[in-house]
Amino acid sequence: MAATFTKTDGDLRAVMEALLLSKEFLSAGAWRSKVKSPFEMVASSLRALDADVTDTTAIAQRVADLGQPLYAKVEPTGYPNSSENWANSVGLLGRMNFASALVAGQISGVKVKPEAVASADLRRSMLALTGIEASPETIAAVEKSAAGKPPTPVLIATAVIGSPDFQKR
Repeated sequence: MAATFTKTDGDLRAVMEALLLSKEFLSAGAWRSKVKSPFEMVASSLRALDADVTDTTAIAQRVADLGQPLYAKVEPTGYPNSSENWANSVGLLGRMNFASALVAGQISGVKVKPEAVASADLRRSMLALTGIEASPETIAAVEKSAAGKPPTPVLIATAVIGSPDFQKR
């Protein structure tokens, strides 16, 4: 990219082409290798569930509870942009709890539509939201939670939002 910048006299379009067409950018190891920050996870969950947010206070508190309080990073570099900072047992459990509370309507000032995510089954819902198939482990966990009955839209939406696949960007 630096060579392209120099060669093209700073043409940012050419630099972006160099980035997007590089073998590193398109590599299997780079694809969906990062975990969303808490802010990204909360925002993408609200979008996925077609949320109607009338009061942002509780949402801002949830983002803070997940480890990324809004406007509270002292250093000018901002919050970390690497998965290691967000993918730990406490953080992942918090994300699952957030997904469960969000879909169950337990966050004040927020109304969601689980059916916005949940189509007829988990496989289609996961594919529509994440672009990849639900893992056998995710399917087994949802089936176990449904106790032999067809899973409800609430259960499917919770499983999708709380899934490791939804956590990636």
